[in-house]
Amino acid sequence: MKPAGWPRYVIEKPQKGGGTGYHWNPQKRDIDKGFTLGREALGPNYAQAIARAHILNAHLDDWRAGREAQQLPEAQPGFGTIGWLFDQYRRSRPYRKRVGDRARPGYERAMRSIEDTPTKDGRTVAALSLSSISTRAVDRIYERLQEGPRKKKGRYTQANYAINIARRAWKVVHRLHPNVVPTFNPWIGVEREGKKGVKVAATRREAYALAAALKAIGEPHLGAAALISFEWHQRPEHVVGLGELTWADWRPPQRPKHVQVRHPKTGAMVWLPLEDGQGRLYPEIEAYLADLPRLGVPVVLTTGTRGPARPYSMVYAQRLVREAREKAGLGAHVTLDACRHGGMTELGDSGVSEQGGMSLTGHSTPQALRLYVKRTEVQRMIAARQRRAWVEANETASDVRIGRQTKSQNER
Repeated sequence: MKPAGWPRYVIEKPQKGGGTGYHWNPQKRDIDKGFTLGREALGPNYAQAIARAHILNAHLDDWRAGREAQQLPEAQPGFGTIGWLFDQYRRSRPYRKRVGDRARPGYERAMRSIEDTPTKDGRTVAALSLSSISTRAVDRIYERLQEGPRKKKGRYTQANYAINIARRAWKVVHRLHPNVVPTFNPWIGVEREGKKGVKVAATRREAYALAAALKAIGEPHLGAAALISFEWHQRPEHVVGLGELTWADWRPPQRPKHVQVRHPKTGAMVWLPLEDGQGRLYPEIEAYLADLPRLGVPVVLTTGTRGPARPYSMVYAQRLVREAREKAGLGAHVTLDACRHGGMTELGDSGVSEQGGMSLTGHSTPQALRLYVKRTEVQRMIAARQRRAWVEANETASDVRIGRQTKSQNER
């Protein structure tokens, strides 16, 4: 016999691993008449299942009474679950504006890896309600992510990446739906495993060697992308896939001594000076661009051998980069991304201040810039020499003070 307060259309079914699962099963006659919701698994938690069933029944009653059913978005399948959270994150402005096209496939894989993680009751994490996600639950999900589909632990990079995205998604959607997403973010503070790798930056020689190698295989415009990423710090996917740098941006009539560099990811727009009173500041890349045929409005376009010139796809561009660097004998670390990292690392080697570096790269915070400026032997030598100079200057001043004190004591 059902207990008092048992909602309509809720049935119990034994689960494979033991225990009971609850399901909401509306009448077929309502579905035949156009009711849009069907049978829904409510999970093994009795309290959560009953609460969910009451929402669904209220939605059904409104539909029967002829009221607008869409007024109850919480009645939609999966509302308030992890799957719903990620879906809301995908629709959010921070995701659409801040996550670039090149990064989105990685974001999707990470979110799906969490959603598809199986639970003990036979469901997946996507079906779990947000209120049921505790820190212990997140730790168990993290362990499963490290194992991957082959049940072999060691996928630390992928697991850590997924945790970062889940933490961000929870924060963003809580702001949009504070009554649905709990204030406490259980994805914060996860004890990470594995060693964080550092991407190797390309040197100036390697960046220009890659450009020459791409030119040698008939892709000089893609070679320009490597140099633009290195010298002017534009993200490869923007200069290659979106054609963000145009010929009109380079020494335009209104600013004949500058180049305009746009960063769609952050919305920053930077006018980089190309010369000062002492001469040109980027003579090498300007010489390369001067010899480059203009195929269209953007600087970087395909040669158009299979049709009109058009922006590269990143997949095609990466394949050409691999081909060129193998023929040139360059290391596997020399990528378009590594060229951008290398250019910013060169800023650090030259002793440019963080404020100066931010003014060139378009970053809005020192923390963001530090992700790209790798620590190098050159920087250590500069720092050590600065320290030595300080020590010697203070030793001299100290010797003078000691000498004066000694002379004064002798006079007494």
